[in-house]
Amino acid sequence: MSAADYKKPRKSDFPQCAKDALTRIESLCTSKKNQDRCLELIAECIFLEKKADLSSKRSTSTGLTVFQEFQLVLVFAQYFSRPGPDVTRNAVFLCLFGNTSLPPARSRVLSKFISTAISDSIAPILCAAGTWMQQVGPNALACLELAQRLIEDFIIYQKSCCDQLKSLPMVAPRFAVNFMTSVADLYFKEIGNDIATPPDSLIELFTEWISENPNLCSETQPQLDLPSGAIPMALISPTEGLIRWCTLSPLFLPLNDLIYSKLHLAVLQSLTQASQNNSTPTTINALTLGTIVDSICNQAERYRMQNIEPNTDERMQICLERFSQAIQLGIMSRVITGSVSQLLRRLETLPSNALLEMVLENQKPTYL
Repeated sequence: MSAADYKKPRKSDFPQCAKDALTRIESLCTSKKNQDRCLELIAECIFLEKKADLSSKRSTSTGLTVFQEFQLVLVFAQYFSRPGPDVTRNAVFLCLFGNTSLPPARSRVLSKFISTAISDSIAPILCAAGTWMQQVGPNALACLELAQRLIEDFIIYQKSCCDQLKSLPMVAPRFAVNFMTSVADLYFKEIGNDIATPPDSLIELFTEWISENPNLCSETQPQLDLPSGAIPMALISPTEGLIRWCTLSPLFLPLNDLIYSKLHLAVLQSLTQASQNNSTPTTINALTLGTIVDSICNQAERYRMQNIEPNTDERMQICLERFSQAIQLGIMSRVITGSVSQLLRRLETLPSNALLEMVLENQKPTYL
């Protein structure tokens, strides 16, 4: 069957046209010169998207109904679950969803697809999704939208985390670590004077993941199975985002909230484990850690406006102690990349803290 047979699928042909298109895409997507044909098949035969009306400059729309979205999820589940080489499965997944941002309908189908894979613990699908997240970048909009929908499906709308979610690091470790990185980017980001905080059950889940798998955030994952010529992207560790959570939580949440203390301990143990690994650990960026300094300084200024002295405030001191511990272990484990000296100079602008001063004093001979 030629590619032309797929160009104008009738709705009555769905989902068979999607099944046929996947077979055709599999044979085309490994060649760069066939990328345009793959994109046409995906748009017209899988997502039933109508071509943009160039004369009126209207954006592409989708013809999928809610029921057809459900059918498409089943087609994807069947296709990606069947035996076959990972490189082919990853290539097709990247063709389907390989953008930093996705149209709403594609994003919606993707989240339903991955939710189904998590619920049924379908490792081939989750492994392909983990590769896609790493290649696109876990901080890309498409990944952040997926992470937000998965949080809604498995955390917000459920009283407790399901067993399938708890076992995710064992089923698909690459997906689990990239999912953590995406989620970490969603919370404790300042928007004006407000800050979004994660659900408690999500913090407990990540604490359990890291405690039971100390290498999850730091150990180098197996090599990506990608088509010939594709450039593998490095794994972005969730550690720097989780350090931000643990550091800033005392400033915005009650001090008797022990769940962040447990997460902080798990992160420190992960950093300690990194120093003991023979393999090259996943790194964290000094520049990203520097943004935490900005948030602490902003909160310190708010305290001063309220006539609260940051140098003696209990919340600020706990915040600084946690940050100092993470920085010290990060330096000792040699996982911090970028300008450590610049990071240390920025630490000098923070309110005074005994542990912070010890860290700076210890590191001055090397970096300052």
